[in-house]
Amino acid sequence: MKIKYLTEDGVLMLKKNKKSVYKEIIIGKKTLEDFLSDDSYLKQSPIEIEDFTLTVDAPKGKEALTDAENVKRVYGHLKGLSDSQASDERIWVALTLGSQSNYMEFRWNIKNEDEMLNRYFFNYSPQRSLFRNGMARLWWIGRVTYDDSREDPYEFTKFMCKYQDFIESFCGRNIFNNPKVMKATISALFDANEDGKEMTRNLIRSVGKYVNLLAGTYIIDFIEYNDIYTKVKKFVDNYIEE
Repeated sequence: MKIKYLTEDGVLMLKKNKKSVYKEIIIGKKTLEDFLSDDSYLKQSPIEIEDFTLTVDAPKGKEALTDAENVKRVYGHLKGLSDSQASDERIWVALTLGSQSNYMEFRWNIKNEDEMLNRYFFNYSPQRSLFRNGMARLWWIGRVTYDDSREDPYEFTKFMCKYQDFIESFCGRNIFNNPKVMKATISALFDANEDGKEMTRNLIRSVGKYVNLLAGTYIIDFIEYNDIYTKVKKFVDNYIEE
């Protein structure tokens, strides 16, 4: 199958008509194709991928338990996207309102059109939107956690998805755009957790702030991976819960 995407005008039209989109597509289950009055709004890209489905097998209230598996499915099938392509709202909106609408309904309990804009579109800053959009976030969590040097390349993915505070505290911060910084930080937390350190919300948020402080103190691109790992690991080991 080829990836579909909306034109810029198509995305703007949908946002402008958010009440109708919410009422007819989200609530009324109308397909994106049927909703669009102009066929020219939805295009087919030259990017070819294997068809895939996402798991929706989790009890109500426990939908986040599917995140790790669905990250594997989305990132695994769409790994060929460049960072630039994966930052394009037009691709993800076509998926959220189109072929992955069943998953979106399962994962996010959308109560109004403004919540719909937050999860189905890019409604925050460009960076934060990548981890708020219901489909883009799956790809980008894979992008920042996948490590093919490990026996299980998705080991960090599972770890991050187990503690959802990681996504809020790390993903979306500009400093964690740097794969070296993200991998070193996650690796330090992973090892600390293996050593018995409890991953609390306060700890995770404090680590996010600490790494951000490091970036203001050092030219982070010049610090070696092992140095970042060592600093974060020491911070975590010495952290005392307030």
